[in-house]
Amino acid sequence: MKQGIISIVGLVAVSTICRIAHAEEPLAPSPPSAPATKVGGHVGIALPFVSVSSKTTTIADNVTILDPIGVSVKMSPHWVIDFETVVATPAKPTGGSTGLVVDPGVVYDWGGVATGLRAAWQIGHGPNFGLIPLVNKGLIDLGRATWFVEGAFPTFYEDHKVTFNVVLHTGVGF
Repeated sequence: MKQGIISIVGLVAVSTICRIAHAEEPLAPSPPSAPATKVGGHVGIALPFVSVSSKTTTIADNVTILDPIGVSVKMSPHWVIDFETVVATPAKPTGGSTGLVVDPGVVYDWGGVATGLRAAWQIGHGPNFGLIPLVNKGLIDLGRATWFVEGAFPTFYEDHKVTFNVVLHTGVGF
């Protein structure tokens, strides 16, 4: 529980820093020939609710607190390339070690909802590869940031078995 509180406090601190950093007005307007790319990012907290493999587990069996952190490059009004890493901290059962997932991907903004696909690797595990389809919905416009909710479905292949997960993610994108 302590780790969950620390993660939430960290999320609030990072989102506040990002909001302050974006509060300053640019010194000069961009020239008309400037490229349409824009750099942004997101921070959040996520929880896996179900994991299906040789054994199915739920959040009642295992609690892992995920802290996704991403840097995004908006290539057009609809396409975003997102470079994300996720810190995974086991909370229940106790023990285990903190993990890291590197999962860059692309996201397409349809207007009211965005969908995407990430390629993923679990660092510190044996050879593995994953794909993460996602659905993202902005909830509240915070000015220069948006509070969002996302459903992600990480599917990993490792040691001749496939593991499918259902993860709920919320955070602030800027």
